[in-house]
Amino acid sequence: MKHPFRWIVGVLAVVATLSVMFPGPAALAQGTDIVIGRTVPLNSKVLGRDVNVQVSLPEGYDAGAARYPVLCVLNGAFTFGYEHGVVQVLSRMQAIPGMIVVGVPGFDDGGYVPTPFEQRGETPTAADRSIRFLKEELIPFVERNYRTNPFRILYGHSVGGLFTIYTMFNFPELFSGYIAGSPWFQVNDGYWLKNIDKLAKERNLNGKLLFMTVGKGEADLTVETYKDLEKWFNAASLPGLARKSAWVEGDHGSMVGRNTYDGLQFIFDGWKLPDALLRTADIEKIEAALADGTAHWKKYGFEDTDLLSEVRVNALGYQLLNRGARAEAVRLFAFNIKRFPKSFNALDSLAEAYMISGDKENAVKYYRLAVQGNPGDSDYAKRVLANSKAKLKELGAEER
Repeated sequence: MKHPFRWIVGVLAVVATLSVMFPGPAALAQGTDIVIGRTVPLNSKVLGRDVNVQVSLPEGYDAGAARYPVLCVLNGAFTFGYEHGVVQVLSRMQAIPGMIVVGVPGFDDGGYVPTPFEQRGETPTAADRSIRFLKEELIPFVERNYRTNPFRILYGHSVGGLFTIYTMFNFPELFSGYIAGSPWFQVNDGYWLKNIDKLAKERNLNGKLLFMTVGKGEADLTVETYKDLEKWFNAASLPGLARKSAWVEGDHGSMVGRNTYDGLQFIFDGWKLPDALLRTADIEKIEAALADGTAHWKKYGFEDTDLLSEVRVNALGYQLLNRGARAEAVRLFAFNIKRFPKSFNALDSLAEAYMISGDKENAVKYYRLAVQGNPGDSDYAKRVLANSKAKLKELGAEER
């Protein structure tokens, strides 16, 4: 059965309108809420207070058993809705995998800025206390309560960008990817830029990914500091680190919007198998490309089913079918069943391709298999089951 495929037909925008354009309370009462996530309370012994953690789950989370990477967003209370939207759009386009987005509560008392080396004692303070919260409380909390894989990304902007880079160099085991927007290395009269050789404690960063960005229209001090930071990174020996530095239009505040959109695409570069390849229905080449991608991403905890989903193959199969490429559609649907042998929807789709191609025998065969494998335990399963049975009747065949 044709699976609904959501195409992105517009972009997110903030629109100012006249009040007469809004529906009245009666009309609003008939609608449904758009829920992007929830706030979860967490008692933090490290921070000594109760904090609210924001969590959004990827589409289809409740319907499956897949495990997902986690994007931890510093100052989540400020940007959580935007980060959720970016992840949703990019994952729908298959540019990145579906992700669990976690809005990290704000850190008080300078909790984003590392304590100068001359002022350090035995008890962790400032940024080190905040990192201890991430390591001992937040990450274990998320892993206990949600289906996660080992791939985690930390995103911070401004002083959060400084915090992000400090975390990478001092606690690299916590995250695989880092997005540092306009990292505020000019804090404390540029102390951490002057002491960056000491800040960068761990230089062997095998498998780590760092995306840094700054706005061309930012304050002169910010721009000059970023140039010096780039110069240090370009000269430093950092084996294993994949890094990109981007200069984009805008000022300091507008970078919040660009950081994750561009950063996630850099981190997941090569994630998406090209549509053009899949439409060839050349299974040997598709399997080779999938094997190469899986070999790269497996070290981060991903499987081949994460890189190429049943839904995507199904949608492309119907594109081929609608274009009259019946033989290619049959091959692609059969490939889907090979990878997802228990999928009643994949069986139903292959049966439909055979039916349209005039192969009644195989159409009946796969519609019967679709009926036999369909538990009918959800609204979607019931719709597919009804479709399979109706097609069998149309073909003059019994269910068995």
